[in-house]
Amino acid sequence: MKKLFALALLVALFAVAPVTVFAQDDMMMDCGEESSLLLYTSESEDDVNNMIAAFNEVCPDVTIEFFRSGSGEVVARIQAELEAGELQADMIWFADIDFFSQLADEDLLLSYRPATAAEAGVAEELHYNDDQYHEVRQIFNVIAYNTTLVDEAPTSWKDLTDPQFAGMAAMPSALYSGAAFNQVGTLANAEDFGWEYYNDLNENGIVVGQGNGGIANGLAAGEFAIVQVVDFMVRERAAQGSPVAHIWPEEGAVLIPTPVAILNSVVDTEREAGAKAFMDFLYTAPAQELFVAQGYIPVAEGAPLPEGTPDIADLTIITVDVDYIGENREDIRTTFAETFNVTGPEE
Repeated sequence: MKKLFALALLVALFAVAPVTVFAQDDMMMDCGEESSLLLYTSESEDDVNNMIAAFNEVCPDVTIEFFRSGSGEVVARIQAELEAGELQADMIWFADIDFFSQLADEDLLLSYRPATAAEAGVAEELHYNDDQYHEVRQIFNVIAYNTTLVDEAPTSWKDLTDPQFAGMAAMPSALYSGAAFNQVGTLANAEDFGWEYYNDLNENGIVVGQGNGGIANGLAAGEFAIVQVVDFMVRERAAQGSPVAHIWPEEGAVLIPTPVAILNSVVDTEREAGAKAFMDFLYTAPAQELFVAQGYIPVAEGAPLPEGTPDIADLTIITVDVDYIGENREDIRTTFAETFNVTGPEE
């Protein structure tokens, strides 16, 4: 069983110096001719709408429509369309880096490095597989709790198995949420966790919801006392006045890759310039600042962190076990479904 790979996140990514602000009038982006793009994503609908609106301030003639669901359903849709020989998406953006790797192996993704990424000082390791997919901001799986229901803040992932939280703990489904799937695929192969950990969660009556949004809402409403959830959703609800807080577990928060990619199908079409322009835009100061406002951790060097974010430099981070997930994808899904008696989107 593989030991968890934990590391301190690069301090250079998150220095507190202000990010350089580019006036939108100075953005010399090639938006191309009038075009319409289709994005498949697991991102929050409101957040995507806001990002598209900001992009259209720069490229008003590029229309972006999107299909939004959990990563599991997005993957199922892509697989079904590939089997039918008619993949519709022009761009994809969701939390399943192993599936991106599979698409790259099938030569379905465009290799493209936005010049704006270098201008923003984005770390090299956030560009994957010869520039076929990229991180544009970062999210983490953390433990969150309702401050009116929990007197002493939790410290460990294993606190979710504590009998005091029997029936009051929750997590998203690994069959729906890409973030949850990545965590299960990582901890299931980790020393001191394994599938025994998930058996313990089940025995403690953990509630398996669908996506992170529902889990975060349940926590804010007092339906749950303690949950596994993505960090930005907790900060967002805390800012809205909900009695919620999050901690980074002592074993480490799980860094969840959520790449963006362009499909090769746009090449030599009127959509190619628009797709590249949208990728370019995601690394500009207006986009990175919008990510921060939405509660995400930016990738631009020197960008400030969202309010309520712990000091990243002092914390431990768990990276996703991509190799294990790639080799055991269906076994992970099957074992999770059997352990918690849940079904996936295609079942």
